[in-house]
Amino acid sequence: MNSTIYKLSDEDYTALAEEIKKRLLTPCYFTGVVEVLGREENILRLTASLILYRRRPNLCDQHDSHDTICGVSAVWWDFVCEGEEGIIYDDFDFERFTKHLIEEE
Repeated sequence: MNSTIYKLSDEDYTALAEEIKKRLLTPCYFTGVVEVLGREENILRLTASLILYRRRPNLCDQHDSHDTICGVSAVWWDFVCEGEEGIIYDDFDFERFTKHLIEEE
């Protein structure tokens, strides 16, 4: 195993967040695996079950996928960074990741 640490960039976190948003099971829930390519062709893999909290400007439609995401709770998550030689240590930070899922108004 390589002893270097892969430092995730804002671009890495944004790419993971965008993949999550593309694959929502409902507007408020995600469970599954997403993969993106990081620097130097490293595979960044996030496996998670997430609850997404949305702002509700219209209380009649409680699951409007157009409502902005205002919060995230993890039921469970695991992150792996993998290169040509196997698993690479990383500095993945779930709190930092959620900032890329939360949408500005």
